Amino acid sequence: MHRLIHHTRADGTFSPAEECRIYRAFRTGEATHVDDEVLWRANGTSFPAEYWSHPQRRGQEIVGAVVAFIDITERKVAEAALASVSRRLILAQEQERTRIARELHDDISQRLAMLTIDLEQLKERYSDLPAGLLYYVGQLRDHSSEIATDVQSLSHELHSPKLEYLGIAPAMKAFCREFSDQQNVEAVFDHDEIPGTLPQEISLCLFRVLQESLQNAVKHSGLRHFDVELRYSSDAIDLIVRDSGSGFDVQQSMKTRGLGLISMAERVKLVDGQLSIDSQPNRGTTIHARVPLNARNHSIRAAG
Repeated sequence: MHRLIHHTRADGTFSPAEECRIYRAFRTGEATHVDDEVLWRANGTSFPAEYWSHPQRRGQEIVGAVVAFIDITERKVAEAALASVSRRLILAQEQERTRIARELHDDISQRLAMLTIDLEQLKERYSDLPAGLLYYVGQLRDHSSEIATDVQSLSHELHSPKLEYLGIAPAMKAFCREFSDQQNVEAVFDHDEIPGTLPQEISLCLFRVLQESLQNAVKHSGLRHFDVELRYSSDAIDLIVRDSGSGFDVQQSMKTRGLGLISMAERVKLVDGQLSIDSQPNRGTTIHARVPLNARNHSIRAAG
């Protein structure tokens, strides 16, 4: 049967029988469910299939297996269309973030800076004004300066120049430091050496996951200390954000979409990665994004 309908993988490479997951029911006696392979027709064409392989026993002896499968071509087409829509939505979101960040940095931030200077000059030029009024002008100047700083930070959060020009590790390190200062928390960042050839799409994806994870942690964990790790190997890059706080029910949160988990998962999926969330009430939370550094992801950089 394997030689007839299961001899080749979707990418055209040979599929040896000893690695066949249908045969796993024979070898281990455990049922198998697969939805990421293809089966082959007699005319030499293939189709994506979902199948279940269940062992059949006579007493304690495994004597065969029952395999049921369905053609999931339409599902795969729908998934590809949905992924395309998700990619376009995320791209549009990033373009809008960049536009708003530019407006904040080049226009509003500059106008606030000029207002701060004008207030300082007003205080110096009319130093003979009543002390109470001078104090009030000084307060306005300080508030204006604080707002300018906050606007600048928001601009960098929406679009990080460091990510674009320095790379993912320096950008994440800077974000953790700024986030710690703004939120009065401690986000400790540890990382491996990351090559500069990492595709920009992967860097941006992981940076957004870090932002969302830390913001969620501050809101929901009840703690002020968080650990962030960025690990690199030849075949994958891993981002891990961990806290030991109150935790939450992952399944319930995915249903309510209240923590931005859906958005993170969609982003990671678009770069062929996986997002895992390990959390239980009162036992902390670990968010782990793993993105393979395969040929497709490297081609993203070349295409960009």
